[in-house]
Amino acid sequence: MPAYKSKNFRFRIIDECLKDTSRTWTLDNLIEEVSRKLSDEFNVEKVSRRSIQYDIALMREKQPVGYNAPIVCINGNYSYSDPEFSIQNMQLSKPDIDNLTEVINTLKQYKQYSHLGDISKLIEKIEAIIAINPTPNSQIASFESSQKLQKGVPWLKQIVEAVAGKHVIELSIRKKNDEIIQKVLHPYFLKEYNNEWYLFGLEDPSAQLISVHVCDIAAISPQIITFIENETYTIDNYFNYLIGTTPGESAKPVNVSLKANAAIVSDIKRHPFHPSQVVNDMGEDGAIIDMKVIVNQDLAERILSYGSKIKVEAPDKLRKSILNELKSAYEAYFQLSLF
Repeated sequence: MPAYKSKNFRFRIIDECLKDTSRTWTLDNLIEEVSRKLSDEFNVEKVSRRSIQYDIALMREKQPVGYNAPIVCINGNYSYSDPEFSIQNMQLSKPDIDNLTEVINTLKQYKQYSHLGDISKLIEKIEAIIAINPTPNSQIASFESSQKLQKGVPWLKQIVEAVAGKHVIELSIRKKNDEIIQKVLHPYFLKEYNNEWYLFGLEDPSAQLISVHVCDIAAISPQIITFIENETYTIDNYFNYLIGTTPGESAKPVNVSLKANAAIVSDIKRHPFHPSQVVNDMGEDGAIIDMKVIVNQDLAERILSYGSKIKVEAPDKLRKSILNELKSAYEAYFQLSLF
């Protein structure tokens, strides 16, 4: 990793430490924490004492050299004299913008690799950050954050290598109740959706297609098992037709036709169900929305979100499924007790 990137990463870790007032931060504590995170993320060996001392000195410098950080040391313990201070609240400096621009240029080289998810969205988000470049305490914009995405990032390299190398892996998955379960997976595809990563593959030995939240993975172990070649769930005949992240009822896409109320047609045009979507028979009462997709839970939930303003015309199986869900919801209101 280039030295200037390592330095900026260390600044961020030191900042996170000093913002955490639940514990004290000696120089040794800071060295240990920075070294641990650099090792986890970049396989970098222990950071020297001199490097951290130099980082703190630079952070205290005024911009554009540093962050004018109010770092004080009392009885060997480092902290911010202003508890509200954070370098993340500051306007981007020119080096920050240069670094982000370099990241964008690097990501653009990999846009064609669809197994890495929608990189275009990530590029757009970084470009938006640079464009807005808010001043301290600015209230003109808010960016979505995702702790889940941050938790999943350390596994991405290992997952991509398993997908590309066609290696079977065992996943230790942490459930909501903190129970750990194991799944042996033949990994096929990695998808980014709503700021989270999902891994698709066949579960061994059931050979059933499943998706796994990458953020829920606690450990990954290689398995010496013959890899099941992916001849069914390919990008061209499956994943390009998949809405969201839930596996489909069938491995083949079908033609779906929806009748949309005029009140929601403009919203559906701005936020299409799928790239194959076509708006037909536009009239005063609404329009017919046609698309070719894999029928799955995410599609059903999107349709249900429009309530009575949308109706499934085809296929018949999807229409009946949505109708049964609406009936169940209707009946539930009469079965629930107020107290």
